[in-house]
Amino acid sequence: MVVACIQLSFAQTKAELEARQREAQKALDQLTPEQKKMMEQMGVPAKVPSMPAGVTDADAKTALSNGGTFGVPAKNNVLIAAIPTITLTAVTLPAYVKTLYEYVEKGISTDSKSVGQTFYAYYKNNKSTAEAIGNVAIGFWSTGQPEIAAYIMSKACSDNATDADLLSNFAAMLSMGGAPHRAIPVLEYLAKQFPDNTTILNNLGQAWFYLGETDKANVQLEKVVKAFAYHPEANYTQCLILQNKGNTAKAIEKMKNSLAYSFSNNKVNLLKKLGYSVKASDMRKPFKPDPNPLGLQNFVRPDVPTSYTEELRLMADWNAFQNQVNEKNMQLAKDLIPYQQANAQQGQKMYDQYNKEGLKSKTTNNPLAGNIYRKVAEKNLEEMKKDGGITYRLKKAKEKIDVLIKDYQAKKDIQKKNIEKQNSIIADQETELAKKGEDIGFDNCVVQQKYSEWIYATYNKPLEEAYQQYLHQLRIKISEEIYWKQFTQDVPTFEATKIAAKKEWIAALGNTRYIATNIYGKCPQEQAKSSRYKLADFDELHCKYKTTLDFGVYKQIFECGKARIEFDAGKFSGDLNFISDNKGNNRFVNGRAEGTIINKSISASKGPLQAEASVKAGMGIEFSSAGVEDVYVTGEARITAGSDTVNDPAGVVTDPSITIAAASGRMSLISGSMTGAINGFGK
Repeated sequence: MVVACIQLSFAQTKAELEARQREAQKALDQLTPEQKKMMEQMGVPAKVPSMPAGVTDADAKTALSNGGTFGVPAKNNVLIAAIPTITLTAVTLPAYVKTLYEYVEKGISTDSKSVGQTFYAYYKNNKSTAEAIGNVAIGFWSTGQPEIAAYIMSKACSDNATDADLLSNFAAMLSMGGAPHRAIPVLEYLAKQFPDNTTILNNLGQAWFYLGETDKANVQLEKVVKAFAYHPEANYTQCLILQNKGNTAKAIEKMKNSLAYSFSNNKVNLLKKLGYSVKASDMRKPFKPDPNPLGLQNFVRPDVPTSYTEELRLMADWNAFQNQVNEKNMQLAKDLIPYQQANAQQGQKMYDQYNKEGLKSKTTNNPLAGNIYRKVAEKNLEEMKKDGGITYRLKKAKEKIDVLIKDYQAKKDIQKKNIEKQNSIIADQETELAKKGEDIGFDNCVVQQKYSEWIYATYNKPLEEAYQQYLHQLRIKISEEIYWKQFTQDVPTFEATKIAAKKEWIAALGNTRYIATNIYGKCPQEQAKSSRYKLADFDELHCKYKTTLDFGVYKQIFECGKARIEFDAGKFSGDLNFISDNKGNNRFVNGRAEGTIINKSISASKGPLQAEASVKAGMGIEFSSAGVEDVYVTGEARITAGSDTVNDPAGVVTDPSITIAAASGRMSLISGSMTGAINGFGK
């Protein structure tokens, strides 16, 4: 799993830094002689480095905080000087990991340590592997509990210090938790083992970025984007660096690259600050749209006549079609009434609650609450209405129909009289009727045929083309609206929206009949006496897009963008409605997480999972202080087992529902530069 996450608050003054140093030195003084000797052998001093001369309160305040434009940290000389002077090897690595565990244990709150110990013991006693326990830690991290996550991950790494995934994830947690200087030796060790691994290179670059070493950071990040041009976190951080140097145009391109892979409100807002307005085309669709939502393409109109003779033959089918359309429309109107009543009642309830409680009305702080694709959907719905958008194209298609109908209404009477006159019987010689002063007139059937030919050539043929174009554009509009509105509406409202869309489609179909031309009475052409036409029915549209991250303790479930947590771990069972610290303060998380199901044998020699890895199935999460903002599928949503769907010709099962299980999937943390207000464990 990849979590590109959080930077945490740090000491604000020189005095606070000195106090932290004294605390750290006191802890080192309590080590046994054997422990001190081991540290010295590893190159880690048993004495806290002294603060460099000339450090001011301003230097302390910018230690791992936002010190520059657009959140670029100022150079942190204090932490740079504290980077352990050690080159890790396979032999010295386990001992260094042990010191990191001790560092985290001393740095987190008592409550966090207690919870971490309990969960670690629970999984350890149930014979879970170190890798599975590490995935549980990532689950805690993704829900904004970095101290618990870091503790569990430190224990998992202590159990298996040779696992590159665990080490990479632990180092990412250290960096984002406020201790990039402690993470750098581990990341440099991994970079030697896996020199082309973009996850390690990114995390190393981010660690240098947190320290304010932007040039060193950019060296690593540039390697990442050369390997994967749309790497979300590397591009994001490079945007900040470039903007800080005054290169706004290039910064915008970097952020657009980051947005192309995974959506985040932070990215949209930052682009706005840079002077760029995000377009719907800049953002990825959350899921592959259903090509035929509601089964609109199932509706087939009767055959369209092209002559008077065919008009008479097909009249029964069109009459049956018209009757069935009217019946369906009335039924849909009845189906809509309960939802309209429910919406009215809900509106009244909210109005009453507001009148009673005012601004104190209850709100939720659940970071997984609500719909995570609302902003993307709203932007796409908005652009549908712009010039050139689908609503504009539909309007233009309807105008063609209206112009033809209006022209027909204006000319039909004149044309009828002309045809009647042109086809009147002219008496070249006097007849008995003429002698009596009677008008010979015209042959009804001849005039009927001529009039019909005129209408079909002048109006019905182009009108049918206009109808087809209009229905095509309407189908696109309804399909787009249904796709995006599922991410902006609650279940009852969306049910009403689907019924309204069906009514819109049925009404449009009912208004696409040819202009009837049989107005002069019966003629000898044979007519169909009955019809077997049957109007199609709508398909039921259910959410097909369900993704699950199973961390063992709980599951994060995303169903058509609506997110929830299922939490069940023995005595810890319950609903995780919001995240709060031991003082009752809400925590805000920020970053990205990626989990994949992948055949480990494929990439075991390549180190931690990479954002651009070719996987059989995978997903990622983008989250910020507003909660989860994006869930996306990496590669193709394909699995080879556990699906009820039918195999495709290649023998691979395609299923939009994906489960990322902690026991069966590898997970990697990808650190990033989006910041959040969380108290951390870094010192």
